Amino acid sequence: MKTVRDLLRDADPLCHEPHRLEEERDRLRQAVVAEASDVTTPPSASFRTPVALVVTVAVIVVGLVAVGSHIWSQGGATLQAAIRFEVRLAEDHPTAGLPEARIAGSDRVVYLHEETVVTNEDIAQSSVVQGDKPSRFGVRVQFNAAGTEKMRQATASHVGRPMAILIDGDVVMAPVVMEPVSKSAVITGNFTKAEAERIVNGIGIR
Repeated sequence: MKTVRDLLRDADPLCHEPHRLEEERDRLRQAVVAEASDVTTPPSASFRTPVALVVTVAVIVVGLVAVGSHIWSQGGATLQAAIRFEVRLAEDHPTAGLPEARIAGSDRVVYLHEETVVTNEDIAQSSVVQGDKPSRFGVRVQFNAAGTEKMRQATASHVGRPMAILIDGDVVMAPVVMEPVSKSAVITGNFTKAEAERIVNGIGIR
């Protein structure tokens, strides 16, 4: 007569299941590994750090683009740099304490006074003007009220002597003052049209 233990053992189906072959075990093992590889692991701190860095860099780039948009030229295709415009009184002959400066495109030199008479801040508007040749152009600058007064006072006592006009620190011309200058001046630097337009656009950038 079978005991309860014997009956339960005989009823267990696993006791009668045949052993799997080696190939079957390998197949099951591969299936389990493949299934595990599909499980998405929550990002750890080491993964969150690079993501935060990328986000920070993106914010910085957006900020730089926003700032850069303020200095694009009117055409919107070429980045326009600011042009530093200055007018300084000058002398034709060496004078103690005055540095020598060569006029661009010539062998002539003048000697610059230290004080700057007017700068970009003193210009109300500027425009391109035709030069003495079809391929040459100049720049006309019109001074605002403050600039007009500065020019009038500076040139009133400088008649018969040169006045240097500087673009980005280079003397582009040094005409002799024939009479007090006030509201406007023309820079005849023998520029190409593109150069004159660059100066006009650059002068307006503060």
